[in-house]
Amino acid sequence: MRISQLLVGAGPGDAVTGAALRLRDALRRIASSSIYAVHIHPALRSDVVDLHRFPLDGSPEDVVIVHVSIGEPGFVDFVANCPERVVLCYHNITPARFFEPTEPAFAARVRAGRWELRTLAAVADGAIADSRFNASDLEAIGMSGVEVAAPPLDLDRLLGTEPDAATVAELEGCSGPVVLWVGQVLPHKRPDLAVDALHLLNVNHQPDARLYLAGRYTSPVWSSALVRHVESLKLPNARVLGSVSDSQLAALYRGADALLITSEHEGFCVPVVEAFAFGLPVVARAYGAIGETAAGAAMVLPQEAGAPELCEALARVLTDDAVRVDLVSRGHERAAELTSETTLVGFLRSLARVLEPDGGRSHP
Repeated sequence: MRISQLLVGAGPGDAVTGAALRLRDALRRIASSSIYAVHIHPALRSDVVDLHRFPLDGSPEDVVIVHVSIGEPGFVDFVANCPERVVLCYHNITPARFFEPTEPAFAARVRAGRWELRTLAAVADGAIADSRFNASDLEAIGMSGVEVAAPPLDLDRLLGTEPDAATVAELEGCSGPVVLWVGQVLPHKRPDLAVDALHLLNVNHQPDARLYLAGRYTSPVWSSALVRHVESLKLPNARVLGSVSDSQLAALYRGADALLITSEHEGFCVPVVEAFAFGLPVVARAYGAIGETAAGAAMVLPQEAGAPELCEALARVLTDDAVRVDLVSRGHERAAELTSETTLVGFLRSLARVLEPDGGRSHP
């Protein structure tokens, strides 16, 4: 039996790629298993295979797990012609409206991805969604029996990583509290809002508070705009790091005083759980699956909350010991529910249910 995974793109630090790698290692205990992708970052060439090398001798006894997070020309046609059983693993597709003002070409790709999802749903034997929020997308296009399971996380990877010495030294040299922001620099992640919140925090509460923004420059337009925004506010306490290594990220989680999530669309939001595991309180807004993922363990503000409200929430978390202790305690409890083992086992059980005879869902 062969269980393959297909991705449009595979990159280091990408949550979807990380989940696929974790799943592949587990699947290899029971079957032949590899990951195939259309676009592969050079750092992952030893772990991920080009899609054009996908074996064409598959059968209905084999399984193809298709990770869905963006559109790609030709990808859906390829999946539709696979003789293997097809299982969708849906991580959500960001709405095109976030990209239309600045990157219309990318907006067209995600818009196409939403349309392609209907075709994938029609050929799939079943689906697993990262969250109930994601499952509702699939149900809206007619899929039933969608399994909901957290992605296979690997919190032990970061918890067991030796923190980067230079980052540790820099954080220890900070005279005030450190706020961390983690995510790809994209419009729906709203890193600009985190910068605005820090500006207000510096002016109204803690002039020595610092903000570190860690995440891939996925969009040159948005990464440049973010740097210009920091410069326009003359904020020496805001540092845009770009991509960071596991050792740097481990140091940031260990040395920060709070994690700020400013996203306006999330299908799961792995950094929330990573922060919980490191004992870091989280401030966020109730967009997408964030409230579902946090499960009461974060300070989740209403969607309409802006920089002033985020600033006040951060000030409270950073100065009120009772609030901080409570958030850290609840965060540890939530992280204990989403360990590397529990999320992997939960996903595999969902996969087994989908693959049972008559265990999938009816086609739309």
